[in-house]
Parts: sequence; C-alpha cells; structure tokens
Amino acid sequence: EAVASCVSGAFWAAGQNCIGTQRILIAAEVYERFRDAFVARTRLLRVGDPLDERTDVGPMITHQAAAATQAKVDTAVAEGAVLLCGNDVTGALYAPAVLENVPAACSIWQEEVFAPVVVLQPFTSFEDAIEQANAIDYSLHAGIFTARLDRALTAAQQLEAGGVMINDSSDYRFDAMPFGGYKYGSMGREGVRFAFEDMTQPKVVCINHISGVVH
Repeated sequence: EAVASCVSGAFWAAGQNCIGTQRILIAAEVYERFRDAFVARTRLLRVGDPLDERTDVGPMITHQAAAATQAKVDTAVAEGAVLLCGNDVTGALYAPAVLENVPAACSIWQEEVFAPVVVLQPFTSFEDAIEQANAIDYSLHAGIFTARLDRALTAAQQLEAGGVMINDSSDYRFDAMPFGGYKYGSMGREGVRFAFEDMTQPKVVCINHISGVVH
C-alpha cells in the first residue's frame, strides 16, 4: 500500500506537482524490500501521449523542462548518487527516475525538482527520520506510513511541514484545507477561507455615542 501510494504521489502529473512525493525516507530494516518494489512498480509505468488511455505518465511542460531534469539527475549521479531506473528523454517525455545514495548537499535532495524524480534514503531511527526530513529549506507537505498512531502524531508535531498526511502520500489535498508550507515553502495559506483571510486585513471601527450629535 505504501509503495503504490508513493508511486502515485511521485509521478502523477509527470511529477509537476508542488506537493508531489520527491524524497522518501524508509526504515533501514525494510529499505531494500521497499526500494525493489518501488522501482519495479515505477518501471511498469507507461510514458506517452496523455490522450492515450493506456498512458500513466504524460509529457513535461516543455522539451527544455525534460532536458533540464535529465541534466539535474546526471549531476546527482556525477556527485555520487545511484540511478536505479529512468532518466531517458524523448522530446518532452521523461521516464520517471529513481535514485539512491544521493549526497545530502546535492541540489536534487535539497530543492524541488518539479519533475518525475524520486530519491530513496534509509533512516536508522525515528529521530534520524525527523532530522533528515527537516534538514531542507522547503517544506509544503509530508506523508507518513506507519501502524503506530502515537509515532505518527509525534512526527506530525515535529515535522516542519505545512501539512502532514498520515498513511497517505504527500500529494493529498482538498480545496478547503489550509494549504501552504513552512520555511521557504510558501507565504500564507491557500484554501477558500484561509486565502480570504490572508489577502485581507481586519479593521476595527469603534463608535462612542455622544448624545445630541447628529451627522
């Protein structure tokens, strides 16, 4: 279930989704099993014409965007990352890429790629997972998969993210919720009521009644 949800969250809209899943932290004891299942499921995705009902991943917005994404992945590999699948470009079509062993200082780990690119990284403890998740300057949404509600709620409090999805991928959203991020993730909040409040200023007007004064 976690694998399927993360694949969907990562590659929906060809990864061009500001709350799409890009970095996935996995408990070390299940890392290899998750990685292998994630890569296998990613390889099954059909990249092609969005008008074809058989297509799973359509084109990126431009040829240049696809080429730039390939260049970012190539740079990550040159810096020590391991490419597990994808990173092939045909025009604006980009085959979803999955990487591991990405250095923490690498831009593909630190910044939003806005493309069908995922980085897998193991963690050794709950505290390690929180530390790695918070060690970037951008954070809109986070997703947590766990059978322990106590850990999920503790993580939700400690994660520096504008939204935390428990047992769902980071890309879950509906219009009424307060949508926005922490740190450099965003300014203010979207969502009907929250956007209205963010785009207006309250003003207080007090009238002290004075008898005999008519305006």
